[in-house]
Amino acid sequence: MLMHQGIERSAWLHQPPATGDGPRPLIVALHGQGQSVENLRGASGCCSLPLDGVADREGFLVLYPQAIDLRWSYGRPTVAAMPSVGDAPVDDVGFIRQLIDDLIARKLADPARVYVTGVSRGGLMAYTLACALADRIAAAVPIITGMTDLQREDCKPARPIPILVIAGTNDPVQSYDGAQLALGRLLSVPETVEFWRTLHGCTRPDPRLLPHREESDPTRLVRVDWLGCKNDAPVSLYRVRGGGHQVPSFNASTDEATRQFGRRNRDIETVEEIWTFVKTLSR
Repeated sequence: MLMHQGIERSAWLHQPPATGDGPRPLIVALHGQGQSVENLRGASGCCSLPLDGVADREGFLVLYPQAIDLRWSYGRPTVAAMPSVGDAPVDDVGFIRQLIDDLIARKLADPARVYVTGVSRGGLMAYTLACALADRIAAAVPIITGMTDLQREDCKPARPIPILVIAGTNDPVQSYDGAQLALGRLLSVPETVEFWRTLHGCTRPDPRLLPHREESDPTRLVRVDWLGCKNDAPVSLYRVRGGGHQVPSFNASTDEATRQFGRRNRDIETVEEIWTFVKTLSR
């Protein structure tokens, strides 16, 4: 718990078993709209990121902040007004900055190895943090969403931020192809990745179809890495052909989740891919 904008805010910190002294890498994990932190940390559900087990094995911290009304205030709205505190918009960038700074001051988190990931609306917030907290964040992994056009306009990072995007082409919630909304537009995932590619000066894509684990899984996974990126700031995409609004995982999706959110790809374990992407990156 901490005070921010005059109100008490909540966050949960997972610390792995002691494996030596000194600050550790930190992953900030952001839940989706209406999703509890408990569900995010679980092993099932469309949008779960069970990072704790990987953290225990690899020795990094995981921070799970909670949004007011379970809705992140990620910038200018495209559908409805952002959450507010009195007459002011919720300052979630400041909230997460304060959490990171607290862990660094307590010598728990390594200031050079702070990463952020998020699912759905949490993915939108992850894009915003990559734009606004380039002085804190070493890499970002937004999942199952593109950016909004307003986020793209407002994004002026102080330095290039390595970024990995994971998204399904048949997402019924955050359309892979983008969508016109009441107050703005959800960019397509290709438009979103093109923004970061251009920002980082990457020259050409290197796509490859990943091995398929199960014949019963009708989705396929293509990984695209952009080459020639400047300043050691890679840009990568996992494009889930036929995938829905679900985090790829070896765990099977329920029939209900498949009906509501579309299909889950089972060729990768997303939490493992997050750590593999960020673990060698530092600010």
